[in-house]
Amino acid sequence: MIVDFLLIGAAKSATTSLSNGLSQHPDICFSDPKEPQFFSDPNWRDNLEHYHSLFKKKSAKLYGDGSTNYSKYPHYNKNIHQDIFEYNPKMKIIYMMRHPIDRIVSHYIHAYNRGHETIDDMNEVLTRNQHYLDTARYAMQIEPYINRFGIDQIQLLFFEDFISNPQDVLDSTFKFLGLKSTTISAKVLDSNKSFNRRVLHHKYDQPRTVIEKIRKVGFIIKNYFNGDFINQKPKLSSKTRAYIIDNVKDDIHYIEKLTGRNLSHWLN
Repeated sequence: MIVDFLLIGAAKSATTSLSNGLSQHPDICFSDPKEPQFFSDPNWRDNLEHYHSLFKKKSAKLYGDGSTNYSKYPHYNKNIHQDIFEYNPKMKIIYMMRHPIDRIVSHYIHAYNRGHETIDDMNEVLTRNQHYLDTARYAMQIEPYINRFGIDQIQLLFFEDFISNPQDVLDSTFKFLGLKSTTISAKVLDSNKSFNRRVLHHKYDQPRTVIEKIRKVGFIIKNYFNGDFINQKPKLSSKTRAYIIDNVKDDIHYIEKLTGRNLSHWLN
């Protein structure tokens, strides 16, 4: 087998909901887990057999990987574009973009609630951690893929289109992948909600022992009563907002030219 397409991000842009919808197509098989982050490791060539074992449906026509770390350059594997091309030069790339401010705020909330951030001042974090900005610099993330694979193998999507009419976006993606369309239940798409108080600290992701499993259950119960948990959007200062926009405005203009889309509302 070979993986045929990648849903590379952007992170916190409804990629899980999109992958949930795509996975309902009878001809598609996503990896389990959805985000194996396989090509983020420069030593991926040594682990191909394990990677392919993550795809359980052997009768599928197309296999997909939904790792959003593939669009967080220059973090992780700095040679990722060439590495993916080496693996499959016919790989199709799906990239969904969201208003940069909304995406960055959601990214921070998720990182804090998962235990990757310990500072609860969002404005401080967003102005000192380049990772959040880089992930929202959509031109910087997608241009190397376009240069390597060609625009015909890239599908650019918008979060707001998916939210307003998910079936239309799914239909366009099925067409991009060369598949017949199928109707997807909205219930499937809504299974991944923001501000879910059941979100786990990352250290509980893969409990290996009985004790670790018991601790995981205890954490879930405790989490319902945990006050140190962001369950509503914190306020972004006007200074931080201006800083973000100043850093991503050139990327926004690039995406406008590439897609013919008016994204002036992203500059506010």
